[in-house]
Amino acid sequence: MPDSSLASRNLVLLSIVAAAGCATANEEFLDCSIATPDRFLEHRCSTVHRASEFTDCLGGDDIQGHACVLMDADLNFCDAETSTAITAVFDRNDVALNCAGGYIDHGVDTNGGGRSAPQAEPAIDNPARYAPAIWFLHDRSLSNISIENCSIRRTGERGIGMFRYFNGQLGPDGLTHSAEEPLGHHDVLLRNLYVENVKTGLYLGNFSRNIVMDNLVFDGTDRIAVYIEAGSRELTLKNSVFTNNHTREALAFDSAYNSVIENNLFIDNREGAVNLYQNCGELKGQVCPIVRDTPPSGNRITGNRFIDNGITGLQLASRQGRLHGTDWCATLDGEAGRFTDTSENNVVTNNTFVCDEGTALVVMDGPNEVSDNTITARNRCVPFEVSTGGLGREAAHILNGLHFRGNTVETVRPPRIRNLPEGMLVD
Repeated sequence: MPDSSLASRNLVLLSIVAAAGCATANEEFLDCSIATPDRFLEHRCSTVHRASEFTDCLGGDDIQGHACVLMDADLNFCDAETSTAITAVFDRNDVALNCAGGYIDHGVDTNGGGRSAPQAEPAIDNPARYAPAIWFLHDRSLSNISIENCSIRRTGERGIGMFRYFNGQLGPDGLTHSAEEPLGHHDVLLRNLYVENVKTGLYLGNFSRNIVMDNLVFDGTDRIAVYIEAGSRELTLKNSVFTNNHTREALAFDSAYNSVIENNLFIDNREGAVNLYQNCGELKGQVCPIVRDTPPSGNRITGNRFIDNGITGLQLASRQGRLHGTDWCATLDGEAGRFTDTSENNVVTNNTFVCDEGTALVVMDGPNEVSDNTITARNRCVPFEVSTGGLGREAAHILNGLHFRGNTVETVRPPRIRNLPEGMLVD
């Protein structure tokens, strides 16, 4: 979310009509037609260096305490022993960060998660100024950037922040009114990263495109390991590990589409592994854009392993039928009611699910292809659920076109099958 100081400068009073019907009269809203510069350097950086200062490489003794390094050139760490408390701030295209196996470590223990680490005094003593290890300025779209071979830990904040706000590029109501979607950060490579003991591992902002995430480890994040924002597409997440993440699902795929999730391991994530859903616009008036226009559709989820992930291994349309109160959900025009989630034309195949509790696999929308998966549900675990969520029997049509077939299931408890359309078979 944006800094409160930034948001407050641009709050305006909008009527119900101006707010696209999703607010009550006299409610304050962020005017998305007003450009808002990113003031990260001003608010979080007491000391600022430039990557071009370190012409050979950055060593562990080159910077004392926390400092922001503006990425005006490629930056290489000297070796795998390098440990430094920097925040790499990306403000331009065509640059690379290579940590050579070294560490970005701010010394701020978030939850004790991740691997054991040497004792260290926090590099930032004011929690209000805690900063991520990596920050992309959110008032511009950045491209042709690579970040490789880094261990990121103990920031007290996010590990990697790749937010993208579109203030000044949308209408006052925060909606996209043209047929062409905005372009967020794009053509970015994240490879060989170990992110641990932070709040959120990676936050990928709206309308990101062509982001490759390869061989990443997210271990012991406090909230979500990876959050993918609405409108993002053509993403690749592969060969990665998500483990020991705490208070929400490990991977939140919020209205991202036409992407690939393959050959990853999700293990021991207490609140679930992967949720695909279309956010109903809970941040109305706080971010630009407000309404999520693109459902998480056309994604291919294949060759992954989901082991003991608490609530669920994988959910399609995870917010199906969620009950919202008045003035909460922009898609419901601020009225109370149940939200209809959408997650269509996804392929879930050749994955392995093993669980002792919760539900291995949940599908609450169609059309989708769910086939040739292997599910082992032990003890209290339900092998799969196919249902209309909180919408009831009258919404059976939302499952039309779902193909749930050819899966191998070994289970103690029966599956949970509810409200199927007439003639639909699940095996």
